[in-house]
Amino acid sequence: MSPRKKEVVSPMEFILLGYIYQNPMHGYDVFKMLNKPGGISMIWHINQSNLYAMLDGLENRGYLFSQLLQMGNSPTRKEFHITSSGTTVFEQWVREPVLHGREMRQIFLAKLFFASKIDSETARSLVHKQLSIAHLWLEEIEANRNFHTVEDEFDHLVLNSRKIQIQGWLDWLSACARSQIVGQQN
Repeated sequence: MSPRKKEVVSPMEFILLGYIYQNPMHGYDVFKMLNKPGGISMIWHINQSNLYAMLDGLENRGYLFSQLLQMGNSPTRKEFHITSSGTTVFEQWVREPVLHGREMRQIFLAKLFFASKIDSETARSLVHKQLSIAHLWLEEIEANRNFHTVEDEFDHLVLNSRKIQIQGWLDWLSACARSQIVGQQN
């Protein structure tokens, strides 16, 4: 019999794994971390009921396990811990660049947030991999520009928009590569 197939993990689920990867936490503590000013709350939001459903889903798929803890006279609380398979999928996710420019604004920023929590080398490697991917995006745009005629005005506008966005990401990634978050001084 084959082992149970793991379902695809959503970006928000990776973020939940990222917090629990750092420290075991109660669901409410994860919710507080997600809503703490700065950090992930600048790019991702989740309501509390969805958070608990996602945590339960991650536990059902074997990425988390929970323990019921009694603290004094307070009600029993579920503390989540990451499993070895949860650690494996999270570490793999956080180290890989995004493959589409549309993923830069939220998914890449989440990866960079957690990569910098792991260590500066993980963050540095992620930024450099992403720079390489973004350079490929720019090369592809340049190649596509050569296939369009003067009559394709809308196509030129779209390609120019993409080129400007990618150039912006390249400039920003270069600044990241020089920043303290990846362990280098300006």
